[in-house]
Amino acid sequence: MTKSDFFFCYNKRLFTFLKDVKSIDFITVAKNTSTGKTFAMFYKNDILQKALDEYKTLNHDK
Repeated sequence: MTKSDFFFCYNKRLFTFLKDVKSIDFITVAKNTSTGKTFAMFYKNDILQKALDEYKTLNHDK
């Protein structure tokens, strides 16, 4: 596996949508050592991509 096999989510609203609304399991929550920002890491797959597309559609006006 490489870094490209994972989705790194730095957006708390998106993380909540993926976790609570779509029930997609995340691998871990961690802090980027370079920036100090917190992120959640997900495996990239078709289910995640569909949820990301839906989130983008729902939030394109915001």
